[in-house]
This record gives sequence, structure tokens and C-alpha cells, in this order.
Amino acid sequence: MLARIAENLYWIGRNIERCEHCSRYMKVQFFSTLDAPMAQNKDFALRSILFMSGANFQSQGQGNLNENEVWQKVIFDPNNSNSLLNLIKNTRENARSIRNAISEEFWESINKWYLDSRAWDAQKFSSNQLFDFTEAMNSHIVLIKSRLHHTFLHDDIWNFICLGVYTERALQILRIIRSKISDSVILSNNGENQALLQYQWTTLLMCLEAFGIHKKKYMGLRSKNSIFELLLAHDGFPRSLKYTSLKIKRHLTGISVHPTGHQQVKENFEAILSDCLAFNSFSEEAEIINLIDNAYDCTASFHFDIEQLYFQ
Repeated sequence: MLARIAENLYWIGRNIERCEHCSRYMKVQFFSTLDAPMAQNKDFALRSILFMSGANFQSQGQGNLNENEVWQKVIFDPNNSNSLLNLIKNTRENARSIRNAISEEFWESINKWYLDSRAWDAQKFSSNQLFDFTEAMNSHIVLIKSRLHHTFLHDDIWNFICLGVYTERALQILRIIRSKISDSVILSNNGENQALLQYQWTTLLMCLEAFGIHKKKYMGLRSKNSIFELLLAHDGFPRSLKYTSLKIKRHLTGISVHPTGHQQVKENFEAILSDCLAFNSFSEEAEIINLIDNAYDCTASFHFDIEQLYFQ
């Protein structure tokens, strides 16, 4: 396989996963402001959305952000490489350039996603359309991922796409957890406002589609310890760091071509993440923050190693 093809496959996976997490985070954060604990903090939620999208943004007006300006930046801005429409466009371009390597069904689902995304009018878009937009994003991504797993041979092509998916998922999980820890400290005034503090833990779970699973597993009891245990260390929950890291190792191992340095990259990733996840208790927030920062650096370093190993 040519390095160019492998790189395109990897970035298809990363862009799809980034779109999914950014779209869900945007929906959860914005609609959380309709509930009583966050009703007075809409500007804070909008700034959190901008931060997670990687947007460098200054409101044109004074004071609070204008939510429609935020949607323009996060969803439509052609100059923001992380805007959702740019991510969709890049996914489609990566897939178009290697159509002979991917299944026809996978290509068609990505192309339809791109065409439907262009139908949204940036000039007329408002918060009233946000729910429909994010639901449409979710529906397209669910179909694309279904086609990924059911219309490919599970060979190198599939492994490179999945490697991109799970590498991006690990980064997004860590960024979202870190962001919500920071939000909880600021909004609750270091824990003095318990209503806002607890609500931030609820939105964290919702941002990672973990609210229902957490409620069932822990019998409705919610604590920082149980939340971090589920999101970081549970090997059976698909949006946990541990589960995701196991998938990264699986797909890296599944690639049939093992250039010089492959085994070292794999061992380094295993060793560092093993150290990051060697926690018996998740009650100390300072330790959790340190774990998250180390795991993020580890995953970012792993991405760089993959680039050097396969895409140069």
C-alpha cells in the first residue's frame, strides 16, 4: 500500500470521529443552557463550544457572544480547519482520491453526507436548526460507520481507517473530560455551587453518550469516582480511554506491514498507557488531571509515530 493511501485512510477515520464528537458536544453544551442550573451561563457554554472546536474567535459585538456567530465559526467557516463542514469536505476529498481502495457503499455514504451538508444555508442558519443539524450529522455518521464495518474486508485498509477513528476518539475523550473538569471548577466556584457542579458531571456523561450506561451500572448513584472509572478505566465501554486504547493496539497489530520501528511504537504506547491507567482510585481530581494530561501527550506522540512509520 502506498503511504499516500494509508494516510488518506487514517485521516478519513480521524475526521469522521472528530465530526461526531464535536457535533455531539455542541448539541449537549448548547441545550444544557435551557435547564435551570445553566440558564444564566449561555455565554460560558458557547465559549466552551468554541474552545472544543479549536476556533480562534472574537465576537463582533461587545459583551456576550452571539450564538449565531458561533455557529458560523464552528459549523460553516471555510477558514477554520476544524469547522464541521471543512471536516466533512476533507473526509470526502480523502475518500474521493482513493475510491478504488474503499467500498462503493462507504464512498456513497460519505458523498451523501457531503452533499446533504452543503444544503444547509449558512446565512439562514440559527439556533432553531441546531437540533436538526446535529441529528442529521449523527444519522450520517452512524451509516458511514456501519458501512465501514460491514462492507470492507477486515484487512489493512479497514485497520488504517479504524486506527484513525480510535486515535481521534482517545484524544476527544481526554479533551472533553479535561474541559468539563475545568468547567465544573469555574462554574461551581470550586464546588460551592453543588447544583452546577453536579450538572457538569451530567453533561460530561451526555457528551460521551455515557449517561444511560452509567445510570444502569452504578444504580443511579453518580460520583466523580464512578464517572472517571467508567470513562477512563472500564474495558467494556466503547467510549472509555481503556477500551479505546485496546482498539488502537488491535488495529496497529492488525496492519500486515510492520516497518522498522513498528514493534517499538507498539510497546511504547502499551507501556505509557498502562502507566496512565494504573489507578486504584479515581477520587483525587489532581491525579485525574495529571493522568489525562499524560494520556493526551502519549496519544499525540503516538499519532506522530504513526506518521513517521507509515506516511513518510
